[in-house]
Amino acid sequence: MTNVKPWCWQLAANGNGPDWLLLANVTPDSVAALTQAVTAITLDGYSLCADTPYTLMDSTNAVTYLGNLTGNEPRNIWVYNLVEIQGDLIKIESGYGGRGDVNSQVETDFLLHLFALPNITLQAWQVLAGGEGYDYVVNAAGTDAGSFMAYLSPD
Repeated sequence: MTNVKPWCWQLAANGNGPDWLLLANVTPDSVAALTQAVTAITLDGYSLCADTPYTLMDSTNAVTYLGNLTGNEPRNIWVYNLVEIQGDLIKIESGYGGRGDVNSQVETDFLLHLFALPNITLQAWQVLAGGEGYDYVVNAAGTDAGSFMAYLSPD
């Protein structure tokens, strides 16, 4: 979409983790537009796993993830990419850094698309790392789409 760094660039560069997380909140008056937008979008390499919350899992892990949701043959998934939208919250999670640069860029392009829509206003965002016994630590944060774009801008 745009020549920008992926949302998790700083975590990868610093070796933070093991798990990476992006939390973004839109304004309350943006929720209806967000709900409408996400149901009209497909992400390359992702499968829809649930409608509430709206959940996309990387296609490599989708069958296992659905098995976990239903209780059929539950198994731990270590390396994964998950996109979840519920209410005003957009959550992107990369277990053990996720499945790589392609997935991270697809997620970033998805976010940029959403934040460019006229009826969706980003209110706050943060990029965190932690998991496996480590507390989650905020590595970057901001209060609007401009600060998010600045974070993603190439050097």
